[in-house]
Amino acid sequence: MWTAKKWMTAAFVAIALAGSALVIESACVRMVSAQGVVMEDHWRYHDGHWSTYNAADKRWYYTNGNHWYFNDGRAWRPYAFDGHFGRKGFEHGGYKVPGPNVKVIIPEHRVYVP
Repeated sequence: MWTAKKWMTAAFVAIALAGSALVIESACVRMVSAQGVVMEDHWRYHDGHWSTYNAADKRWYYTNGNHWYFNDGRAWRPYAFDGHFGRKGFEHGGYKVPGPNVKVIIPEHRVYVP
């Protein structure tokens, strides 16, 4: 009987320690998320599309193969290459930004928000 009580106590202490560790870890993750994540330039597949994040501009960019777009936090807009993205190591080729009278189909997919 005495051995069973020792095993029960040891099991209870082990479960309590494991639970405490999980609670502390989740609290730390929430604190890091609340402080903000420093994002560097990278590509991400999200909501069925590949988009690239530019840290200098702090915004997402996307191309559908015809036009380039940036996300202003609310919606996608045609990108006129007036930001940092596309200045270095980027081949524009014959691409021209669509004029105001050109009908452009704006993407509707969301961007990744950490």
